[in-house]
Amino acid sequence: MPRTSPRQRRQPLSPERIYRAALALIEENGADDLSMRKLAGALGVDAMSLYHHVENKQALLQGVFQTVQEELVLPEPMPADWKEALRQLGQGFHQLAQRYPRVFPPMITSPWGTEREREIFHYIQRALHKAGVAEQDMPRATSALYTFGIGMANVAANGLRLRPLYGEPEPVNEASAHGTSDTDAQFSIEMMLAGIESLVSEGRH
Repeated sequence: MPRTSPRQRRQPLSPERIYRAALALIEENGADDLSMRKLAGALGVDAMSLYHHVENKQALLQGVFQTVQEELVLPEPMPADWKEALRQLGQGFHQLAQRYPRVFPPMITSPWGTEREREIFHYIQRALHKAGVAEQDMPRATSALYTFGIGMANVAANGLRLRPLYGEPEPVNEASAHGTSDTDAQFSIEMMLAGIESLVSEGRH
C-alpha cells in the first residue's frame, strides 16, 4: 500500500487528492480490493472524513474514471482529416490503457457514465460528421466506435492477444506482449477507420 509522509498527511483533503490516491491503490491491487478504509489509510486520514468529499464507493470510482479520462487529449482544433482525428483518439485510448491497465476493466464495464465521457462522445460525433456519417446512423456509430476503441485499448494494455479463429490464445510472456499488443491496437484502429469509410460509402449509394 502506498505510504504517506507526515507532510502529505497534513495536506487538506480534496476530491482530486482522494481520486489520485484511489487510482494508485487500484493500479496496485485492483478495484475489487479498494475500500474506504484502505484509502483512508493510504491518505493518513480517518475513513469518515472521506465521506465529506465522496458519497460512497460508486461515487469514488466515478471520480477516478473521470480523472483518468481527463488525461485523454482531444486535439483542438480537430484535424481537418477525420481519419487522423479518430486515429489520434484511438492511439490516445491505447496510451491511456497502457498507463492505467488495472483501472480500465472496471471503467469500461461501469454502468455509470462521466462528464468526460460525454465530451469524448461529442468529439467522436464531430469527427463522424466530417466523415459524412448519416444522422440516423450517428448514435449507433458513435457508441460502437467508443466501445470498440476502449475495448481494444484494454485488450492491448492487459497483455492479451487477439483470439485466433479456433483454439485458445497462445501464451504471451511479458517481453513479447507489449509489442504484439501495440501491433494489434494499430491494426484495430485502421480496421475501424476502414469500416467507417465503408459505412459512409454504402450510405451514398
